[in-house]
Amino acid sequence: MKRRSLLQAGIFLGVWGASSCTRTAQVLAAPTARKLALLVGINQYRNAALNGCLTDIELQKELLIHRFGFQPNDILTLTDQQATRSRIETAFIEHLIRQAQPNDVIVFHFSGFGSLQKLGTTADDIQPILITADEPQDNVIANGISQDTLLLLLRSLPTQQVTTIIDAGYLYPGYALRGNLKLRSRSSDPATQLIDEEIEFQERLLTNTKLDRTRTKVQWRSGQMPGVVLSAADAQQFATESPWNGFSAGLFTYALTQQLWRSMPETTLRVDLRGASELIARQSDAKQQPILIGQKSRERPLKPYQVPITQPSADGVITAIEDNGKIAYLWLGGLPPQVLEAYSLGGLFRTDHSVLQVYERSGLVAKAKAIELPVQVGQPIREAIRTLPKDLSLAIAIDATLNRVERVDAVSAFSGLPRVAAAIAGEQAADYLFSKVEEPTQVASLTTEAMKGTISPAGYGLFSQGREAIPSTAGESGEAVKLAVKRLTPQLQTRLGAKLLSLTANSDSSQISVRAALVNADAKIAVQQTSRVAESPSDVVPSNGKVLSLPIGTSIQIRLENHDAELIHFLVLGLDNNGTGVVLSPRENEQVKSTIAPGETFTLPQAQSDWIVRLPAGLSEAYVICSRTPFQQTEALVGTREKFIRSLPNFLDVAQAVLQDVHQASSTIPAITPPELFALNVNAWATFRFFYQVV
Repeated sequence: MKRRSLLQAGIFLGVWGASSCTRTAQVLAAPTARKLALLVGINQYRNAALNGCLTDIELQKELLIHRFGFQPNDILTLTDQQATRSRIETAFIEHLIRQAQPNDVIVFHFSGFGSLQKLGTTADDIQPILITADEPQDNVIANGISQDTLLLLLRSLPTQQVTTIIDAGYLYPGYALRGNLKLRSRSSDPATQLIDEEIEFQERLLTNTKLDRTRTKVQWRSGQMPGVVLSAADAQQFATESPWNGFSAGLFTYALTQQLWRSMPETTLRVDLRGASELIARQSDAKQQPILIGQKSRERPLKPYQVPITQPSADGVITAIEDNGKIAYLWLGGLPPQVLEAYSLGGLFRTDHSVLQVYERSGLVAKAKAIELPVQVGQPIREAIRTLPKDLSLAIAIDATLNRVERVDAVSAFSGLPRVAAAIAGEQAADYLFSKVEEPTQVASLTTEAMKGTISPAGYGLFSQGREAIPSTAGESGEAVKLAVKRLTPQLQTRLGAKLLSLTANSDSSQISVRAALVNADAKIAVQQTSRVAESPSDVVPSNGKVLSLPIGTSIQIRLENHDAELIHFLVLGLDNNGTGVVLSPRENEQVKSTIAPGETFTLPQAQSDWIVRLPAGLSEAYVICSRTPFQQTEALVGTREKFIRSLPNFLDVAQAVLQDVHQASSTIPAITPPELFALNVNAWATFRFFYQVV
């Protein structure tokens, strides 16, 4: 591929510019506080195993080095059998406590099993414990790191610039697999007591920190941990890991690090945490959300890892090169997970001065050919052309709790549907879970108010990967598996359409200069903008780090601003909280509006009363899709739009047309794009995805 062709495709225009590279080098060269990290990940235990903890450590390490400026020699990792209780505690003292100086930056990360243990003589002496690699063979979980020990270790640090990340769970429901996700928790043992060595270690820490056990318990129970603590779940929630194509990872760690790769310098930790919470809600359960505590957690603005971000946001980084820089290994930790899962070979990434074409990928690592110019290790990369298969399918995991006959029938039924594939729960990546509704609470969430009480709690339905019920998908008691799958087919087609739209989300990499906001009574409750918009949004309601929740009866609008020099065409589609695909019809002077001029701001609907959040409770999402060219194929399928919100029975066809329109708008070179792929140029479109929970 020649340079002239790249220029025609609009991807070699120095979007970042040489100045950004110079600024980054100046920042990294400036004298700063030392940054130290201790990363612990345990997959292999004596009595059980996890799959994603070592990936978590890799995700965190690459992020700290290439996004936050940590030096590799200042990051210590302990994995699997290295991560015994005594080695973790020794490493914490030697690597962190004894080396750190006031105002140094500290990161401690733990991925592994957790549990709730009774560690005292009274009824309330139950506290979380992190299970280390040297658990005894008799399954008595005493040789771990208790909440008391962790607090005392953190109290021993000479700096308050400390961030603790815990990707472990404590609540154990009696089974290891919840839907398609593996739980990071183990059963508790009411007879367990801490071993003598751990009690002696705590006594030394108590002496050094001048604390007593009563004050220690008060502090960790009230969330007064030093610095900032980010945890995948609280003591009454689940923490999980998910299988992806080619790897497994903690849902929390993957969601958080992916957000931080793409975080802008002015973005706060709570905004990044909300983005991570949205991914977790889609995969698992909106009620199970990460928590943010610690003595510095109330600070505003609160920066991620308490370090100012000055490097440009990125989709990943070059980690190694071969053949004199002609071949590069790419770490793709910043790509949205749904995009990474679907990413096809032939896609293009860019640095400040070069373009790389992917020709091989395994999990989070890709190999790419450098076009024309050599590249260097450590260079950040951004998307230039996103390649996606035109025949993408929806993967449905078959719940392991179903009996053998049910599982066989389900695999057969789903395999017979177009663009739907069956997956093995807990082992393969999936979009949704097929299972039986057995709990009355699940029946309530599966049905609308009018349907409650009419369905027996024994039918089949769709669930999130973490076994959260999908509204309006439950069947009647006694329904055969194959009939259930047939009944669900329209829902599956709509969900596939939503999946296709999610693959267009690119607000971080788009080169169109636009901003979109979700507005309630003129207050901006959620704002997204492309990196080309120079100024930060104003008058935004601060994020609390949780999934955006909107009470039933709330009126909302979308405010779209065109900061670009060109006319922008736009389209608004959504998946409502009842699982229905919809189109939103913005109007101006009684005419459907589909363009926004340079410098213009447009609010839709213009009357606040036209868009009211309604029953049932559940998750909803809206896609604001902008393009430099008209959505000709999409508009032909959408047809007449009399009402502001109208359901689309052909939602999958509409979503497919959106991809085709963006593909044609991208002006990519047909010779390098196989006919079975969409090739989407980031200069041609921008998609904002708003995700909220109706409560």
